[in-house]
Amino acid sequence: MKKTFIITLCLLMTLLALHTSVFATNDTKVVDNADILTESQVANLEKEARSLVAEHSMDVVILTVLGTNGEDIMDLADDYFDYNGYGIGSKDSGVILVLDMSGREWWLSTCGDTIDALTDYGQEKLMDEVIPYFSDGNYYDGFRTYLAQLDVYFDAYERGTPIDRGTNYFLIVAVALVVGALVGWITILMMKSGMKTTRPQSGASEYIEEGSFQLVGQRDIYLYSHTSKVKKAESSSSGSSTHRSSSGRSHGGSGGRF
Repeated sequence: MKKTFIITLCLLMTLLALHTSVFATNDTKVVDNADILTESQVANLEKEARSLVAEHSMDVVILTVLGTNGEDIMDLADDYFDYNGYGIGSKDSGVILVLDMSGREWWLSTCGDTIDALTDYGQEKLMDEVIPYFSDGNYYDGFRTYLAQLDVYFDAYERGTPIDRGTNYFLIVAVALVVGALVGWITILMMKSGMKTTRPQSGASEYIEEGSFQLVGQRDIYLYSHTSKVKKAESSSSGSSTHRSSSGRSHGGSGGRF
């Protein structure tokens, strides 16, 4: 009886150790298996990613590979996240960006709260900012842009206005404009209050020496023009589409080529 108890206890301890090794939080956030970054670049990205994790309580992982060994890149991303100890909190919240240099493919996989923080629309807009860097071979700046964008999207989610199709996105823009306008208005008031000696004048003649200025001709020259184009949304759907990984976790995600 005693021997059976000891064996059972050892088995339980072994299972617990295996479970801990698989699901404990992994501190390595940047895994450059494709060797496309320098050591200093990896260190800088690690620092930025860990800062995001600490601030937002969502895991942030970057993985580069030289091929997927025949595995679908979506499954590779999901499984790498699930079985290497990533994910924060009870929901295993986090996101992993995988770059396959052999197939020139990328996949973004979300889990937990990050599914709602990075909606389908949000992922599309985020990666629109990042992919041009990857296409040009500028991987370091691409990853830095990606991390900077994540900060914006996580902030929006935490304010209760995740970036998505429709009103939420425009509300975020409107709030940013209002805040900017208020800051500018306060700055102008402070500058104005410090200009005690100035007096308004009705015209420019007060500042011109008599007889020193003669206008012999005038014409309008337009030096610059700007055309703004906005891509029409292909659908009106919002939120995040999800699927189940081999571990049973629910993941959102999207991918493409670069």
